[in-house]
Order: sequence, then structure tokens, then C-alpha cells
Amino acid sequence: MPERPERTDSKSLTHPQGAPRGLLLHYMLRKIAQSPCHGYEILQDIDSKTEGAWRPGAGSIYPILKKLVANGYIKANEGTKSADRKVYSITPKGLDSIKEDEKLFLNSGRNWMAMRRLFVELIQPEHLTRFMSEGTKGQFELTQEIITSKMDVIPQKDREYILKEYILNLERQLEWANRALKERRPVPEAKGRK
Repeated sequence: MPERPERTDSKSLTHPQGAPRGLLLHYMLRKIAQSPCHGYEILQDIDSKTEGAWRPGAGSIYPILKKLVANGYIKANEGTKSADRKVYSITPKGLDSIKEDEKLFLNSGRNWMAMRRLFVELIQPEHLTRFMSEGTKGQFELTQEIITSKMDVIPQKDREYILKEYILNLERQLEWANRALKERRPVPEAKGRK
């Protein structure tokens, strides 16, 4: 008799609340690089930006802060905002790490896209409508957020290229969707035929 595969719960693919492993550390480092802050501010920021979908606890945040300090990526400035809170700021070593992390995230995005066919296989037909509807909306919102949040730092020529490329992709998607709809519509029977 063949062995049954061990059942894994869905949380084994990710860390708590669906966040990829290591994301918290990388996000904290980036947040501190943007502006010195304390741990509670990081918690509030994540909660706000994810609309409560991801709420790492203090038991996750503070050990990572200690690790980042111990490894020289950030430094703790005690008492700068309030007597009992450490305010963390980035170090040159931390800035170098952020540059390396960016390459990692770009490659991770490509890898996730390359595995999309595997994920499609895992979705049952009865869930496709919801998956597609939420996915399409989410993709548009993500693209819009990326473009609008980075527009001030992208040169004009690059902004125009990005937006024109996005328009071209939307037009291709619309053309494909309209063609797919036409191809799948039932052909009405001709009158007078029996």
C-alpha cells in the first residue's frame, strides 16, 4: 500500500497571517532607513498598510530589532522620543543590505511569476470566479500604488515609458478578453432549421 503524503496545514507555506518568511526583517530595515522610528511605530505602520491583514506582535518585532542592532544594520538611540522607547536609525551597513535585498525581491517576483502555472493547478473550478475577480482587482491596485508612490522619484522619460507600456498591456488584455468572450459564446441556431 503506498504511503499517504503527510498533510500540511496551509500556514506551513508562509509565516503567520500569510507573510513570506523574512519579509518582516526586510521591511523593518527599509522602514527604519526611511525615517528613524521605534518598534511600536513599525507595528502601527504594518497594521495600517495591510489594513489589519498582517499584525506581527511585539514578540516578533523586538527580537528582530535586537538582531539588527547586534549585526550593525541599525543603531538604537535611547530616549530620543520618550524615556522608555529606543529610536532606531539605519547604519551604512544597513543601507548596503537594503540595496542587496532589492535584488533579492526582484528575483523573487520573477520566480513567483514563473511558478504561476503550478498555482493555477491548485485552484478548483468553483473558486476561479472569486480568485480571478480579486486577483485582477488586486493587480490593478498594486500597479496603481507602485506607479503613484514612485512617480516623484522616477525621471519624466521613464514615467512616460512605464505608463505607455502599462496602457499597451491593458489594451492587449482587453483585446484578448473580448476575443475569448466571442469564441465562447454559443452560436444561435438558424431560423427555419429543424
